[in-house]
Amino acid sequence: MDEGPQFFTVEEANEAIGDLQLEFGRIAQVRSELKPLVESLGGADVVVAVLQHGQAAPAGRDTDVARLRILADLISAAVERINAMGCLVKDLDQGLVDFYSLRDDEPIFLCWQFGEPAVIHWHPLDEGFGGRKRLDGVSYRPPPFVN
Repeated sequence: MDEGPQFFTVEEANEAIGDLQLEFGRIAQVRSELKPLVESLGGADVVVAVLQHGQAAPAGRDTDVARLRILADLISAAVERINAMGCLVKDLDQGLVDFYSLRDDEPIFLCWQFGEPAVIHWHPLDEGFGGRKRLDGVSYRPPPFVN
């Protein structure tokens, strides 16, 4: 039985940031290997046809397609782990994650982007990243250096 979404306080969402950074770091590493592989196989259309529609691998590329499947599974597993935390992956390219929360008893999304040190934005459920607003009373100190 579906219990509905998990709701987070800002503090609870911020407790998840370390795990999210690890998962998105893993995704970035896999994607760095995936991109040239996709290009070498003939582009996104070919890869989608192979992965989702069962098209045969291009001639002589069975090993590459096997690696492609492994990489796709690694990304899927990372997304599943993130979603299992109770938050929602909104955009892999931008590293966007939303957390259900309440603001004045109305449901909202707390919004975090990979690379941000904390959750400091929110937006209404019917708006996306472009509708982000700064959280009142939440501040953070950026690290003294950039990695």
